[in-house]
Formats: sequence, structure tokens, C-alpha cells
Amino acid sequence: MSRFHVGGRVLKTVLAVTLAIFFAQQLGLERVTLAAIVALVTIQRTFYHSLLQSLSKLGSVLVGGVLGTIFGHLFGINPLAYGLVTLLSILICLQLRWEDHIILTAVTAISVIFSGAVSLEAYFLEQLLTALVGAISALGVNYLFTPNHKQEVIRRLLQADRGLSMLIDCIIKEVQEPGCNDDEFTEQVSPLRKDIEEGNDIAKLLREEQRFIINRETPSDRYRQAFHILNSQLERLDEMHKLARQMPVEVPQAMPLVKLLRIVQKIQYKKLRNKKAAYARLEHTLENLDRYFADMDIPCSREEFVSRASIFHLFQEIKRYYRRTQKIPPVIQ
Repeated sequence: MSRFHVGGRVLKTVLAVTLAIFFAQQLGLERVTLAAIVALVTIQRTFYHSLLQSLSKLGSVLVGGVLGTIFGHLFGINPLAYGLVTLLSILICLQLRWEDHIILTAVTAISVIFSGAVSLEAYFLEQLLTALVGAISALGVNYLFTPNHKQEVIRRLLQADRGLSMLIDCIIKEVQEPGCNDDEFTEQVSPLRKDIEEGNDIAKLLREEQRFIINRETPSDRYRQAFHILNSQLERLDEMHKLARQMPVEVPQAMPLVKLLRIVQKIQYKKLRNKKAAYARLEHTLENLDRYFADMDIPCSREEFVSRASIFHLFQEIKRYYRRTQKIPPVIQ
């Protein structure tokens, strides 16, 4: 049985519509439904997007009101006036790339003509005021009850970091125990990739909220960069997992890589949190491992050859993973 979830945006929409109608009635406006409609479509996930919606809807009412007033004076209440004003509303909206506002523009124009008011100008101004009440009500609600996207983004980053760390643990286990057939890695990849994508989407919403920041770079830009790098790190770990699964037997050359993976794991943790890490020591370790793999003896069996080849390529992937880790912006304090 499906369940209906009433989220924050639903509650904000209900509150905005209620306030829009209430304020419109208090001002003695007759067409309170227009205030409700504008409030309904103005509520968005971010205040910035809501502001754009409110301005576009007010523009639609303005254009529709002007057209309705002009055609009402020229033709009066006449079917020809309705048809012509609808045609012109469509053409103007298409010219302005307001495809989503055609209906509101045309309906506003038709309602002005149909009203048969003694003063079409006064009726149009009342329409505009009613729409303004709806927009202001929705903007106020959206501003006061904007979700804390920053907190959610940071939570997702921490979750992604823990997920990548768990995948590294899985790779270490497979390197230490070749042929263990552990499917835990595969089971964790898809949920983790989904979490990273959703976190990046939330960071984009945060970017909308920070469009008013004058500086060119905003915190949301660094969050999105971090998600992008973590997603690429997931691809690197997937490749490491394949190499580890190719090892038929255990070889002594695997132990230095296990230690290296542990160090890289800690560096990623510290890099995200802007903590000091032993980068110089790790660079020295990489240089030693380069010499170590260059001076290896010839393998004694085919199984050992395959395992050592996998270990060598795994070492190259770890280096790529580490270089990518260095580019992660420190976003978690």
C-alpha cells in the first residue's frame, strides 16, 4: 500500500495560499483566487527560484492586463476580442520565451475583458495588486522556511566519505585474502553513487540560494567540486576492486599496498575536514614503492605472476586516487 508523504514544500504551499487569500480579503480585493494561484506557483525549493517565479508571474499578469484593457476598449465583450487577445498573448509569450506563462497571461487578459467593468484600468490594477499579494505571501513563506541545504550537503559529504572508506576496507580484505568472493563491495557501490548524485543536486539548490553573493566563488561551488571528485574516486575504487579480484594467490608485495591504502584513507578523511596530513611522508613512501616494484624478482609461477601484475596495476590506481584526493577542497569544518 502506497503512503503519501507530506513534505515541507507541501506545507509551505498550503501556508502561502492561505496567507495570500487572507491578506487579499483583508485588503478588500474581490478576485482572491488570483492571489492563491500566484502563491501556489511561486513556492519553490529555493528562495531565488521563488523570486524568479514571482517576477515572471507578475509580468504575465501585467502583460495580460494591458492586453485585456486595450482589447476591451476596442471591441468590448465580444468573442472576437477573446480570440484576438488570446492569439496576441501567445505570440508575445513565445517572443519573450515565456512558454510556461501563456495560460496565465491569456486568462488574465480574457478576465479583464469579460469583467465588463466601468473602468477596465482600475480592474486591471486590482488584478495586479491581487497577484502582488500572492507573490509577496509566497516569498515571505519561502524565505522564512527555506530548508537548511548546507547542513544536508555536509551530511551527504560525510556519508560519501564513510562509504568510500568502507569500499577501501573491502579492497584491503580482497588483497589480503585472494579469492574470498566478498560481494559487499558490489552491494555498496550503487547506493553510494546515488547518494553522491543526490548530494550534488542539493549543492546545486544551495548554489541558487547563494546567487546573491557578490564573490565569484561560493561555498556551494566547493561542495559541488567535492562531490565531483568523490564520484570520480568511486570509479577509481571500482577499478581497484576488479584488480584485487583478479589475484589468484597471496603475494608478499600486497602488504605494502595495504598500508598505503590505509594512509590514503586517512588523508582523504583529513583533506575533507581541512586537517593536517603527512603528505611529504606519503610522497616518500610512493618513491620507495616505485623502486620496490622496479626491483622485484621474477615470479616463480603463473599464479604469482598474475597476482603481482594485479598488484602493480593496483599500485598505479592508488597513486591516481591519491593525486585526485589532493584536489578535494576542504569543505567540512
